[in-house]
Amino acid sequence: MTEVWVVLLAACLAAFAAIVGLMITKEIKIAEFRQAWINELRALLCELSSKLAWLSEKAARTPALAVADGPAQAGDVNVLNDQDICDVYKIICQVKLRINTLSPSPEEKSLLEFLDKHTESNNFSTFLLKDTQEQFLNLCASVLKNEWERVKTGGRFYVNSSNLAKILFVYFMLGAFACGIWSVASQLLADFA
Repeated sequence: MTEVWVVLLAACLAAFAAIVGLMITKEIKIAEFRQAWINELRALLCELSSKLAWLSEKAARTPALAVADGPAQAGDVNVLNDQDICDVYKIICQVKLRINTLSPSPEEKSLLEFLDKHTESNNFSTFLLKDTQEQFLNLCASVLKNEWERVKTGGRFYVNSSNLAKILFVYFMLGAFACGIWSVASQLLADFA
């Protein structure tokens, strides 16, 4: 009967190890995809920041021009061409599609609100201000740092599963130790009896 328990115990341990191996492999693959996503988001945020700063400088340096709606003031969006504005909105849409806008984290929500505030009415000239650019970079850094922390710790399922696996392993080892002691103690009692 003892041999059956040993075989059953070894099979359970092998199955447990296989499940843990599968979870680790899956989590590594998810981390690779998430890292690629973070890199793509970082590139888009960098492109958006540089594009907006360039447009702000362009708007601030361009002298007043006459347009169909009337004369433009230096810094007005009228000095920017439609392609420039279209490019900015395209990048903003790409950023918003990379961020889960249905249930954003607090960092992502702050970034989205900032983008909406500073790009409304095509008024990109506020990005010329150093404080605004620093605020934008800090928001971007907080979103990227939050995502990096998620990559390092793993997904919620992985964390919960690994904690459960640790607990089960400890109980399994305690049970195996108790069974071993019981077996030795019963053998000793049988020898003395």
